[in-house]
Amino acid sequence: MLVSDKPLVIEGGKKLLNHDFQVTTLIPEEGINKAVEVMRTGKLYRYNCSVPDESEVSLLEKEFADAVDAKYAVAVNSCGSAMYIALLCLGVKPGDKVLTPAFTFTAVPSAIVHAQAEPVLVECLDNYCVDPEDLERKITPDTKVFLLSHMRGHISHMDKITEICQKHGITLLEDCAHSLGALWNGRQTGRFGKIGCYSSQSNKILNSGEGGVLVTDDPLLYTKAVLYAGSIENYWSRHFAQTDYFEELQNSIPNFSLRMSNLTAALIRPQLANLEERLEDLNSRYFELARIASTSEYIDVPDQYPQVRIAADTIQFNLLNFTAEEALKFTHIMGIEGIPTKVFGYLDNPRYFPTWKYINNIGEMAEGLPHTKEFLAYACDIRLPCYLTMDDIQIIGDTLLRAVRYVKNSH
Repeated sequence: MLVSDKPLVIEGGKKLLNHDFQVTTLIPEEGINKAVEVMRTGKLYRYNCSVPDESEVSLLEKEFADAVDAKYAVAVNSCGSAMYIALLCLGVKPGDKVLTPAFTFTAVPSAIVHAQAEPVLVECLDNYCVDPEDLERKITPDTKVFLLSHMRGHISHMDKITEICQKHGITLLEDCAHSLGALWNGRQTGRFGKIGCYSSQSNKILNSGEGGVLVTDDPLLYTKAVLYAGSIENYWSRHFAQTDYFEELQNSIPNFSLRMSNLTAALIRPQLANLEERLEDLNSRYFELARIASTSEYIDVPDQYPQVRIAADTIQFNLLNFTAEEALKFTHIMGIEGIPTKVFGYLDNPRYFPTWKYINNIGEMAEGLPHTKEFLAYACDIRLPCYLTMDDIQIIGDTLLRAVRYVKNSH
């Protein structure tokens, strides 16, 4: 508890804000009931059906494709698996270099390493988005794929990104783990590249514990993804979408058993159906907290590009004129007050690229990313679970402002 002023969120020894920020999205009753129904049948395997209408996973794939305006969707066990499969579908080979932003979660470069390729990290700007100039500088004649991560729902300048990729013959692949429902000029993220990959891990807008979906308009890539994910024999006939490639490729694609279960899909489907309503609530709370935070001279909440409709279940802001010691003190105070706040540039944060020791020459590569390394040292992250109220947002905002004042006035 702060001692410089009145307690922030504690009255009479009891916290006013007492939420579990680890739980971002709650499962609706419809999802719980459907999951129980699936368990009672025992048919958790997605191919325990004779027609796609009997499979929760196949139904989810159809509904997900419709939701993001894609022709095809393949549901798998995680977004990491979706990215791995996508890289294989795009023909990435061992030793290939794949571009990806330096500001992302470790699962993104890990998917590249899983495909036995080599990540090449690209600088990001203070608004957490890809630096288009550095992206173009990093392209070589051998570059074939750019895995763009819309980290924490911050959408890079898609017009510039797509122009650069087209100019150099680069295939664009999108990681949309944090950007389901985010739009660029009215178009869903994940729909600018050849393949888009989404997540339903518990800290995302859709919550099924673990889960992922990849989407594409390309029938060949879709066919490969279904087979890589684990369709055997003629089980591909139990998907709604069919292509002319299945019989030809059935025995040419390895089966990696990365399928989604019917239980997982049952949890996701009702959440997907209510996505727009949820985004409206999330975004309204985000903008109010951003407004409050921005009243401090020590806080910068970067604006998204004007072409973006956000999908905000988290908020990020940069601490201005803070030392590393002050930033650490600030996050410690916020944690005591019941509002977990992380700085991206800490060594224990899996979103801090210098810690990715599994990447060859990461030390040398990090030296070539000075701007990203610098701003991540003061870039903060707070989750905004869907069940927060506007009163909660006011408490979080007041706490944040007073914590900053305490740190800056305590010398």
